[in-house]
This record gives sequence, structure tokens and C-alpha cells, in this order.
Amino acid sequence: MTAQHVMVGEQPEPDGGELPAYHIASVGRALTLLTAFIERSQLTVSEAADLLDVAPSTAHRLLQMLLHHHFVEQGERRVYVRGPALGALTEAGNRPPDVESVALPHLRHLRDELHGTAHLLALEGNGARFLMGAEWRDETRIASSRVGWLLPAHTLAGGKAMLAKLSRAQIEALFPDGLPVTRYARVRTPTQLQAELADVRSRGYARSREAHENVTAIGVALPLRPGARLMAVSVAWSDTRFPNRQECHIVDALQTAVQKISSELTRLGEDASRR
Repeated sequence: MTAQHVMVGEQPEPDGGELPAYHIASVGRALTLLTAFIERSQLTVSEAADLLDVAPSTAHRLLQMLLHHHFVEQGERRVYVRGPALGALTEAGNRPPDVESVALPHLRHLRDELHGTAHLLALEGNGARFLMGAEWRDETRIASSRVGWLLPAHTLAGGKAMLAKLSRAQIEALFPDGLPVTRYARVRTPTQLQAELADVRSRGYARSREAHENVTAIGVALPLRPGARLMAVSVAWSDTRFPNRQECHIVDALQTAVQKISSELTRLGEDASRR
């Protein structure tokens, strides 16, 4: 596996995280929208505004620019859908079959059952990419959707759950120069990470408060499938809303969801291979 390093500032963060030295806000927002359309079939102006944490008028202007360049198209009732230019970019992707249609109902069920924001993540180098999500909206808006973001895997519950599926040698190959420095990380050395991952393997799930100081998350990795990328499901809450006494129930719900998602993806892959 090729080592790939992720800097915390790589993804624009509306909550005040670090940004690239030459960050251009409009470009970052447009790229965030493009990434969201790769993982979602459609977006409304209000959904785009919430995702970017901008006014609806700003989101509308960005969507109109993507429309002009054929990255999106305008469907019924002013809903924006993927356009031909975006389709051409993603055709060669190595995305699991119908992952959105399979995973999204389970993420929504977790959101509604656990009253937290649920995400599907995939391992990308030594980072974790938020592929899709179902956001639980409350007055804090702290544990909000992170769809499209790429963050250091060792700081995320879902990221640690995926890393725990790898061998010690594979982990060392992902972090040859040590762990990326992050603001809230408790695990700061490869030795600490290996110990943390051993605990995750023993428990069968991961916890995290390291990606954001006011967010607590629990994550479970999908069972490994031949030829498939590592993925995990996580649910996050603001610290003040985290249901401490329900952790066993949360883990059971997550483990049920990942088993169902994995089984459905395996079946779809088998059906596709027979065609």
C-alpha cells in the first residue's frame, strides 16, 4: 500500500480548523461541492448552504458556476444533480458498487435511532474520507455533516476502526515519518497508535474525541471483503449530547448496520460478476 500523508489543513473546515497557506475560499467551497456530488445523487441550494456553512445566495452562485461547466444539472424543483462533466471524472473511480444506495438508508436509520450524525468513511492513504452522511440537526450544529472531508485517520473513530483492520507492518508503512500533527490528538506517536489500535481490536469498535474538541464519536469498520477498500461507519454527537450510558446499545446498532451494508455490497458485487 502506498504511503500517503494527510495534513490537517487539507480540507477547508468551517469550524475554524487549519487551512492551506494559500487558501482560496471560493475554490475550496466549489471542490467541497464537487466531492459531495460524487457521493450524493442530488443537492438542494439549502443543503449546499448547510454543507458549506454559507448563505443560500452564496451556495446558489457556486452551484450555477458548476452548472455552467456541466459538472451539475438542474433537475425538477430546482434540485441539482450530477452532470456529464462530473460523470466523466468519476467513471474510472474504484468505488464499491452502489455504495450510496446501499449505505444511505442504514446511515439514516442510525441517525434517527441514535440521535447523532452518521457517516460512511473510507481509508485513503493514512487519512479517512467522509463518503456520505446523515446529519442529526440540533441547536449546537457541532457534530455536523463532514461529507467530502479528508482527515487524519488516527484522529477519527471510523478512521481508527479501519486502521485496526491492518497489520502492524501495514500501519508502519502508512506512517513512515510519524503521525501528522493535529490540534486535539491524544495519540501522537506510532507506539501510542499501535497500542490504541490493539484496544480497538479487543473492543471491536473505536472511540474518538480527537478530530474536534467538542465532538465524541464511535466507529465500527465494515468486515474486510476481497478487493474492496476499507470502510467504516461512525456516529458523532456534541459532547453535551453524547449518551454515555447507551454505549453498548450504540455499538450494537453500528455493528448491525455494518454487517448489513457489507452483506448487501457483497451480494451486489456477486450479481454484477454474473452479468
